Amino acid sequence: MPISTGTIDRFFDIFPVFQKGTQALINDILSFSQYMSAPPHTILRREGEYSPGLVLVLSGYKMIYKQSDTGREITLYTFVAGEFCILNAVSLLSNSLYPANAISITQVEMVIIPPGKFCEYISQYEEMRTLIFSLIGKSLAEVMELITEVTITRMDERLVDYLIEKSENGKLYAAHQTIANELGTAREVVSRSLKDFERRNLILLSRNCIQLVNL
Repeated sequence: MPISTGTIDRFFDIFPVFQKGTQALINDILSFSQYMSAPPHTILRREGEYSPGLVLVLSGYKMIYKQSDTGREITLYTFVAGEFCILNAVSLLSNSLYPANAISITQVEMVIIPPGKFCEYISQYEEMRTLIFSLIGKSLAEVMELITEVTITRMDERLVDYLIEKSENGKLYAAHQTIANELGTAREVVSRSLKDFERRNLILLSRNCIQLVNL
């Protein structure tokens, strides 16, 4: 779908770096890019597919994850309005298949720059290079932090941090499998740790609800 006038205004508010670009770049983006929206919990990209272009998020919340042959999942990172997927950009620059899965967590709106145009902009326009490389650096730092957490930090410590961060008013509504996916471990490991926390009077467990007591 072509970009509407209202979407154009929002695009420049959310990605102000393009306001500093040349008129030629702005006109080209508006002429060749497409608008797309998707409802919550929609698979937007599967591992092994080619990307339709650089996806710039206007609104909503997306998650990138890997899935093993046994069905276990680990969240690599998430991104929101004003950001894009680092793996998406890298696969376009290298003309390679997308190496993970992308899913919408909420309703999302996106502007998609076609692959050929994206590579052209990277080559010709400094503002595009600035945007891409700054977010690449940010995303790589997040992935390195994830690797450190998975390989070094004890699971019970990571679980405590997760419960505190994700809870609201002392409660977290989430299935054990959802927590396991985000922490990159098995549901049984999460359930066992939560039961241990409950025995120590740190939390109270009920169906899909965890109440923090003495964490």
